Order: sequence, then C-alpha cells, then structure tokens
Amino acid sequence: MKGESPLVAPWQRQRSCPATLGELPPLLDMVREACAHMDAPQDMAHDLLLMAEEACVNIMRHAYPEGADGTLLLRVRCTHRGVELVLQDRGIPFDPLAAEPPDPLLDAMDREIGGLGVHLIRQLADRVDYRRDPALGNVLVIEKHLPPVS
Repeated sequence: MKGESPLVAPWQRQRSCPATLGELPPLLDMVREACAHMDAPQDMAHDLLLMAEEACVNIMRHAYPEGADGTLLLRVRCTHRGVELVLQDRGIPFDPLAAEPPDPLLDAMDREIGGLGVHLIRQLADRVDYRRDPALGNVLVIEKHLPPVS
C-alpha cells in the first residue's frame, strides 16, 4: 500500500564487548549489516551509523569510572518499521534523555563541553527510550523508521 514501509525479514545481531574505543569498528559493522539487510536509504544508514557511534562512544568514555573495566552490549534488530538499536551497560546510572539540550544561540566558545551527541540522537531518531534496569543497568533504545514507500 502507498505510504507503508516494505516488509523485511526478521534480522538481529548482538555483541557484548569491553567498553573500549577499540571495539567500535565491529559494533558499527553490525549497523552497516542491518542497513544492507534492510536496503536502507543512504541517509537513513548515515543517521543510524552516526547515532550508534555517538551512543557507543558515550558509554565507552563515560559509563565506567576511569581505570574500571566495563562492558557494552549492542543489539541491532531490523523490524517491519525500521532498525532498532539497544545499548546496555552496567555503568554509572545516566539518563541521556534527562540532559538539557544545548542552547543553539550560545557561541560555541560559551557552551559547556558535551551534550551534542545526545542532542543529535534525539534529533535523528524516530524514537528514543531510556530505562535503568536493576539487572541490566542502563538500557537505551534508539529506533529509526524506514521512509514510507511512495
């Protein structure tokens, strides 16, 4: 039907790894694989990769105290609506959705460092949810929908 997204076969991958920057390439490869599976438009694939990179790097840099080992789990799932990214860590509780958005009217030199990645994710995603789970820790869900078929 006009305006609906095409049907896509179920697809899911996940990877649990140390929360270190060296683990970023294989995590982003999973997102690329999902985009290829969905035959996602180039702009959608770009947005998903950017959001995945921002979210993963935030966990890698800020979730665990300096010198502490920690893990990151990324689950990438294709649905009939698009691609869902689920990120989990057992680091310091942090709700990125509670963070104040940056003031776009401030000069770059007057802004506090940080917060732009979370703002970017909010702007690019079709859905973003956060919860602190007693067993899983921080759980961030990012969803990007396929564009309607014209």
